[in-house]
Amino acid sequence: MSSNSLRVIARSLRIKFDRLRAISTYKYMFSGNVDGLTFSKESGKPHVLFVTSNGAGMGHITRCLAIASSGRAAFQSSFVTLSTSAEVIGKQGFEYLHFASSGTTGQPARIWNNNFYHFFNQLMRRNKFDAVVFDGTWIYRGLRDVLDNYPDVKFIWLRRGLWKKSASVEQLPEMEAYCTKILTPWDIGQHLDHGALSRVNTQTPVRGIVLSERALLSREVALEELELDPSKHYALIQLGAGNINDISDTRKKVIEAIQKLSNGLVIPVIASSPLSGQTQSEFSLKTIRKYPISPYLLAFDFVVSAAGYNSIHELIRWSIRSLVIPNLDASTDDQKARAYALQDGEKHFTALTDAEIESGISALLIKNFEVSEYQSSDTVYSKFIDSGDNAAQVISETVGL
Repeated sequence: MSSNSLRVIARSLRIKFDRLRAISTYKYMFSGNVDGLTFSKESGKPHVLFVTSNGAGMGHITRCLAIASSGRAAFQSSFVTLSTSAEVIGKQGFEYLHFASSGTTGQPARIWNNNFYHFFNQLMRRNKFDAVVFDGTWIYRGLRDVLDNYPDVKFIWLRRGLWKKSASVEQLPEMEAYCTKILTPWDIGQHLDHGALSRVNTQTPVRGIVLSERALLSREVALEELELDPSKHYALIQLGAGNINDISDTRKKVIEAIQKLSNGLVIPVIASSPLSGQTQSEFSLKTIRKYPISPYLLAFDFVVSAAGYNSIHELIRWSIRSLVIPNLDASTDDQKARAYALQDGEKHFTALTDAEIESGISALLIKNFEVSEYQSSDTVYSKFIDSGDNAAQVISETVGL
């Protein structure tokens, strides 16, 4: 027997062994607010299962929650997520299951995918889903293997665009073959997109997605709910959960610049991500932990933000003055392009250096700041954003095909 034949047999035996082992281990890897693996079923409505990866931020969950909320009248939504902030889904009124990710468990991808395969296969057997919507960069092998068993279920890939040039697209054709439809939400940076997806034309564009089920609170109400003194002025600092790289040095520079340039008249407030283990500010400043945070934005004179998809489009949707500091270490997301697309020199500024942090904050601190409605990028671009309505409509139409 040739060495190649032996390797094939060994690989086959290993796969069988891994699958057998996964049958017993996957049962300890999930939890949620449903009984076992069975979701409730509303009569007369298609059932859509949203599956989200465990990204560095809240983008995957937030986009899917926006669509699910907007689509309540058309379809029932349930969730499977790998994110450790899974409980926010339940707080928004949806049933969910959290499945521990490869990173959380420390399992090699090969082992984890086999566990996820058995989990997801049992889930599909016990529930009648009309569509599965996946929001993530790569469709997991364990998920794809299960989809092979359910060819009648519509599979929709909600795939954010604006990938970096360095991102690999070699596996895209294989993954796209599973898709009934690929939805890509509008992105303010898409006209600056020269990255890995810029020449891929398999997606269906939909309007930008912002979770906004709760109305924007007035400044007075927002300050009251956040327990902030209404006689003072505040700036919100939301630079992410720090899961990609260490943001503490940048955050410190921003805090010091605000305090120095405002002579202490503007108070920095730290936004703590649900994904962050941080419970209080290391700078002895007010820390708020709200999800979603967008209803409270009018409490602040301006926001210093990372350039993630959700954060930027919330600033546009609600016309909030900002200094944007893109995280250049994001693996696929071209935050730099998105930040520069938002910058208008009037209401929104971008900083890549310490000097630009100071100059941007200085501009935002100018008293009696006035912005021409015509010049503001918010006015130009807000019409391309909704609360997930367009995406929900396309999903509903796809389910009905």
